[in-house]
Amino acid sequence: TDDVYEIPSNTDNLKLCLISDTHLCSRYDRLDILNYIYEEAEKRGIKHVLHSGDFTDGRSTRPEHIYELKETSYDGQVDYCVEKYPRSSSIKTYAIQGNHDDWWYKSNGSEIVKSIAKQRDDIIYLGSGYADLKIGKLRIRLFHGKGGSAYARSYKIQKYLDGIPQEEMPQILQTGHIHQAFYMKQDDTHCFQTSCLEDETPYCRSQGLANDKSIWWLDMDIDSKGNIVNMRQELQGFGKKLVRCKK
Repeated sequence: TDDVYEIPSNTDNLKLCLISDTHLCSRYDRLDILNYIYEEAEKRGIKHVLHSGDFTDGRSTRPEHIYELKETSYDGQVDYCVEKYPRSSSIKTYAIQGNHDDWWYKSNGSEIVKSIAKQRDDIIYLGSGYADLKIGKLRIRLFHGKGGSAYARSYKIQKYLDGIPQEEMPQILQTGHIHQAFYMKQDDTHCFQTSCLEDETPYCRSQGLANDKSIWWLDMDIDSKGNIVNMRQELQGFGKKLVRCKK
């Protein structure tokens, strides 16, 4: 409705999991962490996982990128994600495209996350770059972002918030892209920079870019008007060791 994806809800307590930059089909993706996340989300009673872009590693024009990929073709990446992305009968994943996903759009005009979601009832594609959704009366914006890191982690989020019309201002802003995690609150907006779920690649190492593997668990109380009256956030980080899970 009015470009906002609406999820009916009348709960006064909402639990979410925020992830980003899974870069699936990279030789450095971490399916073990993803499987753990969904198992843990089921244990915590979470119904909604929000993904703020770079679902796949895509395929860039950088010549050496092909050697960092498990699947080099569009169809191969779609099939890989459809088959291997964790499945849950109780959890829906709401995802946007990031710049890596958009490389496929630039090369062949197809939105790869949309193609994946068409074959998975538990994955909902919300659009490219950003999307607005409401869970009950709670307003959330997913935003991927572009460019490198700023001199201060909060700078780009603060500038982005300044450009949002007041009537569209979300209560939760989730961003991705820079592979680093932090939290800040500006006015009534809780801002979560979400990092990646990919080990450091040769390209990142050559550029001095760190991959801060982590996710956010949110547990919040909401009043009848959709205002967050109590926010409990937990940042869970992951190292290089494989994460054991049942799947």
